[in-house]
Amino acid sequence: MKSLRNRKIGVLAILLAVFSLTSCLKDNNTAPNSAWLSVINASPNLENFDFVIDNRLVNNDSFSFTERLPYFDIYTGSRRIGIYKDETTDTLRTGTLLAKPGEIYSVYVVGEAPSHEFLTITDSLTNPTTGKAQIRFLNLSVGAPALKLNYGVDSTLVSDVAYKKHSKFVEIPGGKKYNFSVTTQTGSGNTGAENGVMIESGKIYTIWAKGFYNNATTVDSLKLGLKIQRN
Repeated sequence: MKSLRNRKIGVLAILLAVFSLTSCLKDNNTAPNSAWLSVINASPNLENFDFVIDNRLVNNDSFSFTERLPYFDIYTGSRRIGIYKDETTDTLRTGTLLAKPGEIYSVYVVGEAPSHEFLTITDSLTNPTTGKAQIRFLNLSVGAPALKLNYGVDSTLVSDVAYKKHSKFVEIPGGKKYNFSVTTQTGSGNTGAENGVMIESGKIYTIWAKGFYNNATTVDSLKLGLKIQRN
């Protein structure tokens, strides 16, 4: 395995991949035999980890809770993925990603450790309508029932999203600030909110419910809340 103690080797390659992805998405095209992958840590109590593909380290800094590695290109086919304790070769979880040419994937590490797992989502990134932004909601709050995402007083954007499930992308006016909140379908139970969020026109966002739904922790950052992620 590539040394997990030397993080600088792959940085340039990752940056070049990110710039290449930007160009490809603008043209709605990807290189032959390539796919794209983003990695997100959505497991609230999992220790910091490194991410590897086919035993090759792909991140520079280790992942803490809610952190994300932007899209980078990967070869297609059956790819072995894994997470390892920060700067060690101690395995935390392994799995397989079947990458198809031209597809765009997000791999979320979800659940409560040590029962965390990989959740792979195929992303469909298309340009929003002029003056609009696209929003998708993903329920990753550990122990949560089905949730709905609100974007104003009594204004529901998407509803009935079960744990580890996501909505389709929906459009809202861009170029303005929103107060997002998440509740159960009935509005009872625990809630989380993120206020004054600037949503830009022409951009694509995933908003995901994070943390422990039942608020068993006394650490505020690990309680039910929302993460605003730019795709």
